[in-house]
Amino acid sequence: MVDAAYRVPGKNEYYIFAGRHYGRLMMTSPGHDDIVAGPKMITRGWNTLNKCGFGAVNTVVPVPAHDDQLFVFFGGRYVHIKLDNYDDSFVVDGAQPMESGWKALVHAGFDTVDAALRVPGSDTDIYFFRGLHYVRMNCATGKLTGKVTPIKTGWPSVVKAGFDCVDAMVSVIDRPGHYYVFYGSQYAVIGLDNAGHDTLVSNAKPISEGWMSLDEWV
Repeated sequence: MVDAAYRVPGKNEYYIFAGRHYGRLMMTSPGHDDIVAGPKMITRGWNTLNKCGFGAVNTVVPVPAHDDQLFVFFGGRYVHIKLDNYDDSFVVDGAQPMESGWKALVHAGFDTVDAALRVPGSDTDIYFFRGLHYVRMNCATGKLTGKVTPIKTGWPSVVKAGFDCVDAMVSVIDRPGHYYVFYGSQYAVIGLDNAGHDTLVSNAKPISEGWMSLDEWV
């Protein structure tokens, strides 16, 4: 199971988080990946997360308009960090309760987050997923941009893939508007345009088929 995924800006690489471990992968060609670093314990490879006591993570999402900055969620807390040449540092020191930075999200019932994705074409908004539902939030205003909605209603591509929940989402390298969606032991590829319309591009497959370097530890 992939808990979280993050594409490294400007490189054909991803960080993949699973349980208490993470690895850095290079996509050598579509459907072919090599592990560059790891798998290793999150607490041994990420100084910020170790200092926060994050032995695992639920969600990693780039900060809108800042590809090298991340929001990392674990349980009911989150941290805002920066990644510079594979070294991580705090943007805001230490972990904070979600209530302090994401009040509208918590009040909407998202006291933990399963997955998140920056909204294509927006410098402010993020989609958040928890259980069977999702919601869109404007990070600049701290307000929701719409109501909490079932995934089956708002994401037909995810439903067609056979997923009722989402563990992680991340953009596909060299394919603008395409995203990997992970759930359980499987993943699919969807298309998502700036108007929020999604389509299923590739049916669900076992993670081990498309991400071979993850086979023995995810």
